Amino acid sequence: MSTQKNTDSSRSEEMSEKDQKEKKQTKENKNDHQHSVNLAIIGGVVGAGVGLFANPETSKRAIRNLGESEFVKMAGEEFKKTAQEVLARQAQTAIRQLAAGYIDETTQELSGSKKETNGSEDYSSDAKYEEIKSENKNLNERLERIEKMLTNLVNSN
Repeated sequence: MSTQKNTDSSRSEEMSEKDQKEKKQTKENKNDHQHSVNLAIIGGVVGAGVGLFANPETSKRAIRNLGESEFVKMAGEEFKKTAQEVLARQAQTAIRQLAAGYIDETTQELSGSKKETNGSEDYSSDAKYEEIKSENKNLNERLERIEKMLTNLVNSN
C-alpha cells in the first residue's frame, strides 16, 4: 500500500509539473499573440498615416486640421512650458556648479596663501582676501538675479 501511495504522489507531482509547464506555455502563447496584435495595430496606423500624407491635397488638409485642433495647441503649449522648465533647471544647476567651483577654488587659494605666510602678518594677502570676498559677493548677487530672471521666464509662459 505504501508503494502505491509513493507512485500516486510521484504521478501527482509529474502531473502538477506538466500542468505548470502547460500553463507557462499558454501564457507565453497569449503574450506572443498580444504582441502580434499590437504590432498589427501599429502597422495599420503607420500605413494609414503614410497613405494619408502620400497625397498632397489630403496631407495639406490633415496638417491644417491638426494645426487648428485645440488638443494639439494645448499639447504644444504644455510641451513648451515643460521644455522651458527643464532648460531653466539645467541653467540654474550649471550656474550653481560654476559658482561652487569658483568658491572652492578661491577657498583653496586662500588657504594656500595663508600656509605660505606661516602666520606672519601679510597685508597683501588680507587685501587679496577682501578682494575675493567682494568678488564672491558680486557673483552671488548675479546668481540670484539670474535665478529670478529664469523663474520669471518660466512663470510668464
